[in-house]
Amino acid sequence: MGLITQGAAVLRHSIYMAHRKSKYDFQMYALVHPSAKECSHVMSKLGYTVLIRNTPFDKQDIQNEFLRENIDGASCCGAKEFIKLYAYALVNHPVAVILDLDSLILKPLDDLIDSIILGEVEALEARKRLPLHGDLELPKKIDAFY
Repeated sequence: MGLITQGAAVLRHSIYMAHRKSKYDFQMYALVHPSAKECSHVMSKLGYTVLIRNTPFDKQDIQNEFLRENIDGASCCGAKEFIKLYAYALVNHPVAVILDLDSLILKPLDDLIDSIILGEVEALEARKRLPLHGDLELPKKIDAFY
């Protein structure tokens, strides 16, 4: 079993274990670039719904010369890293959480989900429990949370 497969299995299991006590259900998706399509069958076996997607832009359309010339060295996957943006197209779900395969979920994400989908008053207690970096404050309406 390769490192990517191991990461996918550990992430899936961590979400399963954390959400046994959750009031929310979950669906796992794997956003896969066409160049990795041959490897994606393993993701299906692990319970992911595989979505094959191209990079959402042509590198030649990037106006900033430095970024255009260096985007493929900017991260492990280069421009392909941006296929994550397709998570915003999963509109049949009230919330989409984007995680890399080196992520681990240790407790339910209920407070985060409540803070996103409930009104400001209904989610007040959940919002208080969200860990924030430094002295940041949450906006009244949460559309995206990093």
